[in-house]
Amino acid sequence: MKQKNNKGFTLVELIVVISIFTILLGILEPSVSSIFSYRAKRAANSIVAALDKTKTEAMNRLVGEMVLERTDDGYYVSYYLDRGKQSGVVEEQAEKIAPKNTLISYTTTENTTGTEMQLGEKLIFTFNREDGSFRPLQQETISSDEITNSLNVHRDISFPDKTGNYCTSITVKGGSRTSTIKLETGTGSCTVTVS
Repeated sequence: MKQKNNKGFTLVELIVVISIFTILLGILEPSVSSIFSYRAKRAANSIVAALDKTKTEAMNRLVGEMVLERTDDGYYVSYYLDRGKQSGVVEEQAEKIAPKNTLISYTTTENTTGTEMQLGEKLIFTFNREDGSFRPLQQETISSDEITNSLNVHRDISFPDKTGNYCTSITVKGGSRTSTIKLETGTGSCTVTVS
């Protein structure tokens, strides 16, 4: 009797394997999407918490600035705080708030359509000490020397503002969820909506 040498799959075997993959994909897709959605919500909450901390620090110190930065491995928040004459302005260690596959974009008073943050881009936030309102976005963080020079000539610290350009919202998108942070320029407060 001759032995058959089958080197392929039967149609039934192929249909069974494809059916199993389809079922597994149907189970995994919502789980993966919910993980990315959770990360987007967590990133938005981290930004709001960072802005609240910066507002408190800015009203209690000479300088309190928060930097939101996009790097090649994700998004980070760091603080620049004035620690007094001995230490000057100190950068606290950056905290990663979102992985690189999260999309963060923002709108300003000059660009209301929205801009996705680019690699290496920084948004620098600070607040008015007198009333807690947002200052315009900063071009760069302020240095200890700039503070010392201003104090030596008895004048207010001059921040390197992007003249009149305020951030009005930050949008964090991950998975099927989008979190939008609306920044109230006059009060320095933030509200988050999730869609």
